[in-house]
Amino acid sequence: MGKRNRRLLFLLSEDEYNDILEKAERCGLSMGAFVRTAVFGQKVYEAPSAGVPVLIREVRRIGSALEQLLLDGRYGEEETQELKHALEANRAVEKKIAETFAQGWR
Repeated sequence: MGKRNRRLLFLLSEDEYNDILEKAERCGLSMGAFVRTAVFGQKVYEAPSAGVPVLIREVRRIGSALEQLLLDGRYGEEETQELKHALEANRAVEKKIAETFAQGWR
């Protein structure tokens, strides 16, 4: 993309301006970036809340701990199967979080 050196000026009402500004802030974009994204037909997503990355890290931490328990090898067949089911459930949760929130991330 070339250097941005051209201006496009147009008037907005106070309500329109505030609406665009609020939407841009919710998406974590500057007003200019928000308008360019919308004008060129790209999807504009709201940025995830600050808690989503923390949630993902926690789910991954739990999955890692389950994997370590499985690698330990000190458990009987029944406990090993329970750990495998817990790890599968953990991975399903992580996938669901990614499907739900990742599309909104830039």
